[in-house]
Amino acid sequence: ANLSKPTNRSSPKAMAAVHPPVPLDLQRMEKIDVNDIKASAAFETEESIIESLETLPQDAGFYQGEKEADSQIEANQKRGLFGRIGRSLWGKSKSEKSNEKEAVAAVLACRSPAASVNGGIAIQDPNHAKLCRSVLALMIRQMGKNLLKGANVMNVSFPIQCCQPTTILEVAALQAGYFHQFLPSAAAAKDPVERMKYVVAAMVSAMTLTSGNFLKPLNPALGETLQVQYDDGSRAFMEQTCHHPPVSSFSYEGPGRAYAYHGYTTFDIGFGYNRMHIRTSGLRVLEFADGGRVSIGFPQDRWGNVFWGEMHHESLGGLDFLDEANGIRCAIRFAPEGGYKSMPSDYFEGVIERVDAADPAAEGTPVCAVTGSWVGFCDFDKVRARAPCVDWPTGHCGRHHFQ
Repeated sequence: ANLSKPTNRSSPKAMAAVHPPVPLDLQRMEKIDVNDIKASAAFETEESIIESLETLPQDAGFYQGEKEADSQIEANQKRGLFGRIGRSLWGKSKSEKSNEKEAVAAVLACRSPAASVNGGIAIQDPNHAKLCRSVLALMIRQMGKNLLKGANVMNVSFPIQCCQPTTILEVAALQAGYFHQFLPSAAAAKDPVERMKYVVAAMVSAMTLTSGNFLKPLNPALGETLQVQYDDGSRAFMEQTCHHPPVSSFSYEGPGRAYAYHGYTTFDIGFGYNRMHIRTSGLRVLEFADGGRVSIGFPQDRWGNVFWGEMHHESLGGLDFLDEANGIRCAIRFAPEGGYKSMPSDYFEGVIERVDAADPAAEGTPVCAVTGSWVGFCDFDKVRARAPCVDWPTGHCGRHHFQ
């Protein structure tokens, strides 16, 4: 669909006929009070939540839904090359412990102020944690063990008290927050390997921009559209093209149409024991004016300590990029198996490699090692990816930081 032109289905008049406008007190929503939950449901303490969970049947401490999600993550993490990349790049002392200490110190030296000690982004507002935990505990009491066996949370009504006053489309628009820093250079690059480096840096750096707010965004109405004009002249056109399951379609255009980013995303949410898994799928394609094309995969997300402990968001598993025409692929793995155990989970290792266009899924010939942290930096053969139009390393974007 041409998202730049409104259709009858998504015009305000047509939408009003199907979905009568409901007045929303946005100012009150932005200042959510814990007392709102206390008044509408029994406010859960950490002890009562644990007691509720322990009454439900468990299988070796984990629920089936969590087992399935963890097995997908582990499958992405397992490849002999990953885990050894960092060991070969970090530290050259004779002591393995000294090498690990040096590597961990280098990663921790460049991190977002919102980063969790164990990895990922930590929740910043304690009241948001209380809200989320009380609502989730109420949902568990209502749905029982079916929810904790991996049932899709998107199929149940979510209490409005635990939602943020923005939609999924608005949150998705944030992923272009660093495009202007890296993608103009990617569009100008003639070497496909150099182009791949800029693409990887753009996508990894943007991961922090959609993390950190643990309140659920609102589901857009079917046919709802959003248009965004960015400061550099790039534009985004978005539409909610399916309600069940929720599917959001998007199309970004860079200045002068030097690059275009388009596709769609859908996701489902399942619970584990003190964890929540978000499985994202869909299509993401980045195209350039000279005909270049890079397809981009999806990592798997996990909210840790949803009932007790420090609530945080992690991206795990793998994230793959493929330039099929030039036979160039980048595969990165978060918290790779075989790597240093004391690394935070946001640390990743990867490789840019040349692959056979006839069999792009097979292992290729390594060209460049990739290491970094999605909450801090991205290195290519230990050379840091830097945006050419920002005075690094002091570039900040609000509470987010990426070198």
